Amino acid sequence: MNDESPQLVTMTPNVNRILAALFHVMSEAERRGRPVSQYDLVKTLFLADRAHLNEWGRPITYDNYIAMKHGPVPSMAYDLLKGNELALRDNRIRALPWRAVEQPKAIKHYFPVQDAIDVESHLSQSDIEVLNDALGTVLRLGFGQIRRLTHEDPAYVDAWRADGGKAAYDMKLGLLFEEPNFEKAAVLAEYSPYV
Repeated sequence: MNDESPQLVTMTPNVNRILAALFHVMSEAERRGRPVSQYDLVKTLFLADRAHLNEWGRPITYDNYIAMKHGPVPSMAYDLLKGNELALRDNRIRALPWRAVEQPKAIKHYFPVQDAIDVESHLSQSDIEVLNDALGTVLRLGFGQIRRLTHEDPAYVDAWRADGGKAAYDMKLGLLFEEPNFEKAAVLAEYSPYV
């Protein structure tokens, strides 16, 4: 992959929308009686951002995706879930609106702190519907099938280098469209109306 490729653009992640999306997915999963792991959350955001981009012409979070061993990961959302101190400080976040609970298999499950975010002030109805659909897919398919599904995504296939020596590689937004569209990706990166 050529990091200097004009096809590789960087969006400005909308932290409020990322927090609201994560909080909503945690709340919806809890409502369904299914706690979600970090893996479930990042895959839900990926499927939702990709679906919303193709249906409505814009992603939900404006996060930048990276290819990692287990598939596509939204970079800022991943930092927030990990409690990355630099990301929290840079975005003036004093406390996250969820709690992480360790499970017996050393997997964290995330739970919302009730009434912490007014989701509807940050997300549209279409955002919420697409997030709910993506969560349903992740919960229904489980780790193995979601891993296979996301590993087949053209943007992931293009970015991932198993022998490259890095843990993460930038993914091209233009390849997340059903028909690759680098011009629209560049416009989204430059003129984000929701940022």
